[in-house]
Amino acid sequence: MSRGGRLFAVLLTAVWALMGPAATPAWAQAAPGGNLEYAVKANYLVRFAAFVEWPPRAFANAQAPVVICVAGHDPFGATLDRAARGQTAYGRPLTVRRPATREATAGCHILYAGTGAETLISPKTDRAGLLMITDSAVAPERGMIHFVLSEARVRFHIDQQAATRSGLVISSRLLNLALTVREG
Repeated sequence: MSRGGRLFAVLLTAVWALMGPAATPAWAQAAPGGNLEYAVKANYLVRFAAFVEWPPRAFANAQAPVVICVAGHDPFGATLDRAARGQTAYGRPLTVRRPATREATAGCHILYAGTGAETLISPKTDRAGLLMITDSAVAPERGMIHFVLSEARVRFHIDQQAATRSGLVISSRLLNLALTVREG
């Protein structure tokens, strides 16, 4: 791991440790059914936006937002909306949508594939400018970033090869935090 990657990991761990005791009850209550796992995943979805570069053609204009979409069953509820509120990535505001049709997924930049999402889009789809997020709690099939629980913590695998095919560049700082990285 590079010096910068180690520093980022240490800082991220410190922030989580400092926030943990104070923030955990709010997250647990905010997530549907008091589910801390999905509160953490919602925060990751928002944070991923700052560590991925999209091709310019992925946005309608310089002010267009980064759109986070949840396809299929939404395990986040209002937690994801609260996590994204007021956040930016590369100077663009973050917005959250929940598309109900395949056509409505157009314009999504980050797409979480929940239960039933296969009717909207396949996790193996490499659509230009789309970061596909999958979840081992939902299905074993992996997208570009795949959530897993490891040692009772939310972690993730990254398929950099698929991201590159989609025209995305994932920051080395995020790659350093992944359990595994599939190279191109």
